[in-house]
Amino acid sequence: MKDLMRKLLCFYMGGVLIAAITGCASHSILDSFSEDANHSFREVRWGFSQERVELAEVGNRVYERTENALVYSHKINGVDCLLIYTFKDNKLRTAGYVTQNPVMNAEHIIKEAVDKHGMPTTVNNTEMVWKNSDTVIFANVYDSVKKVTQTRYQHTSGGLLRDVLERNMANRDKEGVIKYFDGVFAYVDREFYDQLYEMEFPLSELSFYEKQLMGVVERGKRTIIPGLGTVPQGAIQR
Repeated sequence: MKDLMRKLLCFYMGGVLIAAITGCASHSILDSFSEDANHSFREVRWGFSQERVELAEVGNRVYERTENALVYSHKINGVDCLLIYTFKDNKLRTAGYVTQNPVMNAEHIIKEAVDKHGMPTTVNNTEMVWKNSDTVIFANVYDSVKKVTQTRYQHTSGGLLRDVLERNMANRDKEGVIKYFDGVFAYVDREFYDQLYEMEFPLSELSFYEKQLMGVVERGKRTIIPGLGTVPQGAIQR
């Protein structure tokens, strides 16, 4: 996954260089982090009420509605996501997308983020952050499920090819395991984000959806083993 991040960033940096040389750089990529000049996210702005957000999403069926959240079903580059809006005192303060279920192509969420917003302000492992005066944007993809596949045969230490295969041991250890990933692509009101840093207990201010959008909580990692079922990753001895 880290290799994918590097490839996406290298691709973006190459595109910016070409655009700068030819004088055709896109204003939306180089200068703006918001969806467009008039909106903080999609067709809304920070501080909108639930009613105004629902009007902006007219035609989309509400997946979940609570006092402090509106949730819709959505797709990003073929990845099934929840489109989430969160509110405090009926004022919009965070929004974004999280995967509905672990999938194999969750990296398409990161690609969407880089395509929209270009080079991140900061990168920490697989986490990317963009900041401007209006909005903080967060994107991340992480592996959450490992599925062990049944095989009739297993690798030995190499047999006659032991010396040749030693250098490839790490990859061979991964055979028979399929990984699935979760992702998040979130937007946060910059004023609210800055306020969190001034609070003594900022997590107590956040709803569950806001913790998801900000990467504070992730889906628990687990391994699926045929004949045994689902095992939480922490329960597997290494």
